[in-house]
Parts: sequence; structure tokens; C-alpha cells
Amino acid sequence: MANKTIKPLTLDTLLSVVENSVGVSMFQTIWAEVGGEKTDITEKGNLSCGFYVSGILAIFGLIDRLHSTVSGTVKCMEAAGWQKTDELKPGTVILWGVPENSDFTHKHLGFYIGGDEAVSNVWQKGAPGRHHITFGVEGSDTYRPIIAMYTHPDLL
Repeated sequence: MANKTIKPLTLDTLLSVVENSVGVSMFQTIWAEVGGEKTDITEKGNLSCGFYVSGILAIFGLIDRLHSTVSGTVKCMEAAGWQKTDELKPGTVILWGVPENSDFTHKHLGFYIGGDEAVSNVWQKGAPGRHHITFGVEGSDTYRPIIAMYTHPDLL
């Protein structure tokens, strides 16, 4: 058999990892010492979206390390060459604002996978889940506006 050239397909592999991550609990908990006490700062998956997205991106060398917050993940992405885009395509990282009719105060991160679907940490499950790209129709309690989208040159 002749030697064959192997070219890794980073985007395709990343999308497979994202889709295969649905329902896993591995991004559920980050332990930290807070005021001298061991504390789960992600609240058993309630606040794990930054950990989830940064974990996937770090696996692929698309950022340098894990983060526990949305703002830390976005800053790290920008430093690693991620750029804002207006084009929504599979592999795009989406930054959502807070739901309009909710008590939530946190922004949210996840991956666009195509067909108006995204995968992100679903706080009710404490694990990644598939959902509509805006979590619901505008004006509903679940709707989250997309405030930014990011792409990386290695995923083009």
C-alpha cells in the first residue's frame, strides 16, 4: 500500500466532539478555594458554559487554556486569533446576551452546529445540550439574543 497523505479535518472533528458532548457531565464542575472553603464555582453545571466552550477549544489548541467565565473565554479567544463574524456557519462560537424576560444576569457561550441549532451548556441539565440558536422565539422567556459570533482562521 502506498503512503497516503493524512490531513486532519479540524472543523469536522470539532463538530463531532461538540455533538458527541451532548449530555456529558465532564464540564459540570470547577473546584476552587473561596474564602478558605472548597467550592464548586460552576454550581454543578449551572454556570459551566465558559468551562465547556474553553474546554473544547483548548482540546483543539484553538485557545491556550481552560476558563471558568464567559468573559475570560472570550478574551482568550480574541487573543488566540478568534475574530467576530457576521456569517453563521457550523463551528462558529456564539455569544448570547441575557434572556429578555428572565432573572438571568449572565451572558452565555456555545457552538453553532447548523440548521438553526446550537450546543451549549444547558443549566437545567448541568450538561451540554442541543437547542435552537436563540433558545426560543423573540419575546419568550427563553429567548437569548445573539450579541456576537466568532470564527477562527484554522476552521475555515
